[in-house]
Amino acid sequence: MNTTRTKKKSTSRPRTQRRVASAPPSDETNAIDLLLSQHEEVKTLFSDVEKARDRAKRDKLFEELASKLVGHDAIEREIFYPACEEGMGLSDLLGEALVEHGVVEFSLYQADQARDAKDFSFKCQVLSEIVEHHVKEEEEEFFPKVVKALGRVKLGELGARMQQRFAETQAKGDFRTPLQVNLRQVLAGALKPSKAGAARGRNPKALVARAGGRGKAA
Repeated sequence: MNTTRTKKKSTSRPRTQRRVASAPPSDETNAIDLLLSQHEEVKTLFSDVEKARDRAKRDKLFEELASKLVGHDAIEREIFYPACEEGMGLSDLLGEALVEHGVVEFSLYQADQARDAKDFSFKCQVLSEIVEHHVKEEEEEFFPKVVKALGRVKLGELGARMQQRFAETQAKGDFRTPLQVNLRQVLAGALKPSKAGAARGRNPKALVARAGGRGKAA
């Protein structure tokens, strides 16, 4: 009996054929696919910021991360969440997601203000954990309900609008102005910040201080 074994050639495909999370979504991307892609991109950026040892590189990565987070917030808050509320009502999951956006914005503001401080890494880590929690709940609990309620056609329409709006936020190259506008409204108690609040107040630091003062007085 011939016991010689013939070695089989590996048929595994190269890793390069895997989907690249940071690649720009196609024109056909629906709202859920777009948000999932951005979740992965933000996760990668958090990891890159944490690993960066060069200060200039770290700051550049953080700027990109902050810009992506603020742009992501804009398309959810202005387009995606209103459509979800229209189709599903203001459910517990949607209400929690809206509140969590305010927490993310405040944590991002704190991290940005600590860029030159020793506690930057701590504040960035807390921001990362808050975003991770928010993403986990959206992907595992909220998104499946949205797909059933809105359907693929509606999600496709939303995806096109969200892509365009996100591109606008990135083209402006300024994440601090919209972040501070939203933060002012969040600290004022708004559940769903609106563009109308942009004309109110110009000093987010003073507003944070006043909010802190009211909390101590209580």
